[in-house]
Amino acid sequence: MAWIKTKAKKIIAGMNAAIRDDIMRKELMFEWLNILLALVSFFMTVVNIFTKEYTLMLSTLIFSVACILNIVLIKREKKVKGLVYSIFVVETIALLAFFLVSGIPNGFSALWLCLIPSFSLLIFGIKAGTRYSILTFLMLLFFFWFPAGKNLLQYRYTDEFMLRFPFLFAACYMLALFIELIRAQTQKQLLLSEQKYYQLYRHDALTGLYNRYGFNAVVDADYKNPRPEKVGMLILDIDDFKQINDRYGHSNGDIVLKGIAEIIRKAFCEQTHYCRWGGEEFTVYLHCGHNYEESAERLRRYVEEAEFKSGDLVMKVTVSVGLCTAKSMESASIAMLVNKADQCLYIAKGNGKNCVVSIEVP
Repeated sequence: MAWIKTKAKKIIAGMNAAIRDDIMRKELMFEWLNILLALVSFFMTVVNIFTKEYTLMLSTLIFSVACILNIVLIKREKKVKGLVYSIFVVETIALLAFFLVSGIPNGFSALWLCLIPSFSLLIFGIKAGTRYSILTFLMLLFFFWFPAGKNLLQYRYTDEFMLRFPFLFAACYMLALFIELIRAQTQKQLLLSEQKYYQLYRHDALTGLYNRYGFNAVVDADYKNPRPEKVGMLILDIDDFKQINDRYGHSNGDIVLKGIAEIIRKAFCEQTHYCRWGGEEFTVYLHCGHNYEESAERLRRYVEEAEFKSGDLVMKVTVSVGLCTAKSMESASIAMLVNKADQCLYIAKGNGKNCVVSIEVP
């Protein structure tokens, strides 16, 4: 029972991953299709034994074994995936051609051709699946509409069947194409929605910087692969920001916040991570080995010199900065860096604001 649960969880996990990766989805669908075809072919082999259709029994048995070999090959050798796909097309075309020519039993096997459009479009995609369906359709026309093909038939189909069956196949293709287009568009919209959700989950809607969740995730990921260079945590707070909101309104306060965020982006290198910590506070994680004290002072100066405009209104603000640095990741945890930087920020506020206070931990 435990094995079944474990296997089921693994299958579900694979299906969830396949939703996001179209190549993985096609591989998974190809694998499951071959499993299904192997089981159906084996079942039909058993049925054919009881009905004494020995020629048909041999063909379904060979096809069942071929499907199993397809699964083994694609699992062991990913490099031969394209070759396995081509072999599968040849196998199915050969089997269906045998069904058409022999007509065993009583012309029923020809109906299996109607499955080609649905699984070919699903597994191979619209372009390759359409080529596969066209190849099958041309085979149908050759055997049913052209004298040379009709002469090869060992079963006497009715004229009505041979005339109408290609149209049934074409209708199955059109329906399969419609379903595949809807599936592909649904998957595209699902991935776009997921990306938007992920963006909103990790980023501050106003400034576009990371929020705490996104910031913590990238910093934690950085700490999982520690490097020897110096690290630092910088926290800045806009001085007297409440007065900006009270005097000019919250919409103009938002302009200041977005302007500060843009200055932070320009003040540091690309490896730096920054976030809106909350309200008028911003946090910057430094791990590029530069002079962090100079970077913090440069940021403070950029803000002091900046003008934030809203129509004819020009606003100027300053920031207080707290900075904690460590010689390496091993010497200070993230929590310690944040805590020490926050303490430095309060000291900067107490020192008259618009200044940088820093500390280096051993």
